Amino acid sequence: MISIPSNSIKQTLNQYLFQYRSVFKKRSYLLFIWSISAIICVEEVRSVRFLYDNFIKKYCHKTLNSFYYFLSYANFSCDALLTTTVKIALSLISDEMKQYTTIFLTIDDTLQAKFGNKFDCYYKLFDHTSKNGTPYLNGHCFVSLVINIPVFIGRQVRYLSIPVGYRLYDKQQTKLQMAAALINIVMSLLKEFQVILLCDSWYPKGEVIEVVKAHANLDIICAVRHDTALYDFPPAPTGKRGRPRKYGDKLDIRNFAYDEKVGDYYVATRQALTNLFGTQTVTITVTVRNIEPFASPRVFLSTVAAQDIRIFKEHEVKGISTEPEKQKLLPYLAYSLRWNIEVIFYEHKFFWSFGNYMVRNQSAIERYVNLIGIAFAFVQILPFISRRFEGYQFQSPQVTKHAVADQLSQELIFETFVQKLENSKIYYAVMSAVSNFLGLDEAV
Repeated sequence: MISIPSNSIKQTLNQYLFQYRSVFKKRSYLLFIWSISAIICVEEVRSVRFLYDNFIKKYCHKTLNSFYYFLSYANFSCDALLTTTVKIALSLISDEMKQYTTIFLTIDDTLQAKFGNKFDCYYKLFDHTSKNGTPYLNGHCFVSLVINIPVFIGRQVRYLSIPVGYRLYDKQQTKLQMAAALINIVMSLLKEFQVILLCDSWYPKGEVIEVVKAHANLDIICAVRHDTALYDFPPAPTGKRGRPRKYGDKLDIRNFAYDEKVGDYYVATRQALTNLFGTQTVTITVTVRNIEPFASPRVFLSTVAAQDIRIFKEHEVKGISTEPEKQKLLPYLAYSLRWNIEVIFYEHKFFWSFGNYMVRNQSAIERYVNLIGIAFAFVQILPFISRRFEGYQFQSPQVTKHAVADQLSQELIFETFVQKLENSKIYYAVMSAVSNFLGLDEAV
């Protein structure tokens, strides 16, 4: 077989995926590598069969059924895949920077329409974003977790958002329980970091709140309903008999002082108490476009004070103002990182063929979308671990994917060609030519 040079993208991919080796048995691990390679190299994935016919069978002697078996019945855990992805992401943070680091976790769910009711976990689901005349959608719901890793560039920081896990909603657990389980798995690896959970108004309740309370290094910045009960601090004890008041007077967000303006919104912020966190002081931020009609206010809650967010103490975070007059708004400004999970959902669906799975059972569906997440994470992380691809840092993952796909396809084509040569002199000449050719590919 041709000797692939050290700057080979195939060798780089194999070294990266070797981090997942302990999750699989030997036969399954080979199928895992070929599945990830195919997802990266094929422009549009229409089905597992499409991957096999258009890529895998050209370079691999495994049968199509072995890939269906791998997705449906192979003995490996999606939780183990999630754990490995998080470990790889954390390796981007140097030991000396850990004390300054704040990691943001984002939890959310996304819907995927499917046509045909032969799929497991196929339900009629409420879709608040639907624009087709009906608020309902037939298909699947996935709960997803994204980890936002700070990348230090001098004193400035940029956050890299990496999807680490998808779970298929099956009505055996609520979405809150599934989200809590994902957070618990990740938090076991983040004990030495300050961690802040970002989520919309669906998730700050029940099991998710209990998870936040269970981890001393975990806080939450979230949107909440505008009618959430907010209270002032209790008055000082009067010395009279009876239990002292737990809360002060109920607060009306209309009476807050809207003395700041961020973009098109007037912003008010103050400390308060809420039933969600009992006697723990929280920071409440309210935004409204027009104060007079006070239409469509948005309320945000943070269990961490602005001055206690580590990342903002010593570093400037791109896209988030740390000017002194904006200090009290830092929890609200940090919430903007939650939008990255929506961007990832969009990219997965429109560029990574997220919804084009043609497998029916729950295990296969869940594993397939997690393989897409692993391939996506690889092209995001690659520019930070390979000098050859440094030019792609913070570029669109699709751009990096195309560059990787072109070079990986070239190497596989030449490798397959040289394998079939029988004359040793020709073999050596071609091997040298191929090695020189592959060395010309550089990231720009």
